[in-house]
Amino acid sequence: MRERLVVTLVAMTVGMIAVFGVVRAYSTANLVQDQERESVSESADLVAVAVAARGPDEITPAFLDQLTQEGQTLTYMAEDGTRISTRTAPRDDDDISATRPVADTGARVILTQQASVSAGRVSDALWSLVLVGLALAVLAAVIGWLLAQRFAYPFRRLAEDAKRIGEGHFDTPVHRSNMREAAELGDALRSAAGQLDELVRRERNLAVVASHELRTPITALRLSLEDLTLWPETPPAVADELQHSLTQVDRLSGVVTALLESGGDRRKNRGSTVDLATVATDAAKRWSAQAEAAGREITVLPTEDPAMVWAAREAIDAVVDILIENALLHGSGTVTIEIFRDSTHFRFRVHDEGSRVIEPGVLHASPTEAVSGLSDAATRAEALGGFIGVGDHPTTLVALFLPRADRRRRASDAVR
Repeated sequence: MRERLVVTLVAMTVGMIAVFGVVRAYSTANLVQDQERESVSESADLVAVAVAARGPDEITPAFLDQLTQEGQTLTYMAEDGTRISTRTAPRDDDDISATRPVADTGARVILTQQASVSAGRVSDALWSLVLVGLALAVLAAVIGWLLAQRFAYPFRRLAEDAKRIGEGHFDTPVHRSNMREAAELGDALRSAAGQLDELVRRERNLAVVASHELRTPITALRLSLEDLTLWPETPPAVADELQHSLTQVDRLSGVVTALLESGGDRRKNRGSTVDLATVATDAAKRWSAQAEAAGREITVLPTEDPAMVWAAREAIDAVVDILIENALLHGSGTVTIEIFRDSTHFRFRVHDEGSRVIEPGVLHASPTEAVSGLSDAATRAEALGGFIGVGDHPTTLVALFLPRADRRRRASDAVR
């Protein structure tokens, strides 16, 4: 935009200078020619007076040469036709001549100025016009660049705001401007950001509600079946049948996950494969200063295999930060982060040494009302396709369950 403004302004200036320069060049050339004719005429008058003051015998080429300037030829024609000249030069139709009679003698003088002298003076006059035109063009370029910077600045800021809004930061404060066009564009951008924010919020709430209504019963059913398989009282034949049921429940869970995400391709495209081990290490570094200030410690237990999930890294970090913050605020002792691999999910566990005050089980999301703390974590987790669970331990153990990346891809392929 800046380049186009500068080019447009400079082009307009050069065009106007060119039109003005052509007209001015013709008028200047004519003016210089008129001045040269007038100068030659006045010089001829002076020469006639000077020659009249001398006797005929005193008029010599050397005397006439003293009365001329460079580029001029002076000829004295006596009454009897005798000619005395300063020097001879090739004649040109554009030469300027002036003839004056010598008083009381019948003689006359002819003063001729070569056309090259007049052409040189016209050229000198035109060069000044050229230099002024170039100076005006440079000045126009500088002024155009400054104006372009000023005009483009609010639009550059709006472009940056639009980029952030496009990345999902709908609360981005859109810059205001005194320029009417930029102000109208800013108002439209703010309105669009608000509508997108409302649309995405409703979409997220719908996804959370659907996820809660579909995944939570399936997860509860799976946990119950898994507990039954571990009971000593369960006969082997029944345990085998329960294992088969667990497989079908896992398959159903994968299909539900794929169906919920099939309408959210836009959100999936913003996701990527994330290693939970890296998330744990980064989170421990991020919260180490707060832990040290409270006299606490955060420990990350190593994992042998990569724990890869498919989600937006920022969304996972937000849930993990809530879990660690909850452990630092309401727990005690060392905060331990460890990752376990299940058949369909990864468990990202945050464990502290404080007494458990939360009932064990799956935390329910609250998508239709203001949430905070672990309820907010549960809402965010279900939007990612997982859930938050509280372990049945004397101390506080809260885990983030997320589907494994490989299982999610297989479920999506199965739906297709």
